[in-house]
Amino acid sequence: MTERIVIDVDRDGWTKGIQLNIVKLDANDHGWGFRLAGPKYNGSSTNLLRTELTERDAGEIRQALDAVFPLPVPALSRAEVLAEAAELAVRVARGCGDDEAGQYAASVAAGIGAELRRMAREAGGVA
Repeated sequence: MTERIVIDVDRDGWTKGIQLNIVKLDANDHGWGFRLAGPKYNGSSTNLLRTELTERDAGEIRQALDAVFPLPVPALSRAEVLAEAAELAVRVARGCGDDEAGQYAASVAAGIGAELRRMAREAGGVA
């Protein structure tokens, strides 16, 4: 693994304040970060503590952040919903049996799929 995430605790050389940041480092220990607390970085800091985050740490942090700051779920457009429904109807039609009832169900599902594709096209989608 060449890239890693660390949390650093530094002491600012000018103000003697404590700085806390999260940093993405490459294989050469170069990278960029985000200061979470403390005075702005001015190049005079001394590292006091560095801890490398594990996948488990990342999962726990994500879970805590998502509990308070959930990411918005992108809303699908009408055309996207119709296109998805049309695809589902096609899969249902393909999964019907070969007996008479299955063939009838397949023709109904195929017809529904065709109508949904038409509606998706009208709504601005490509189906």
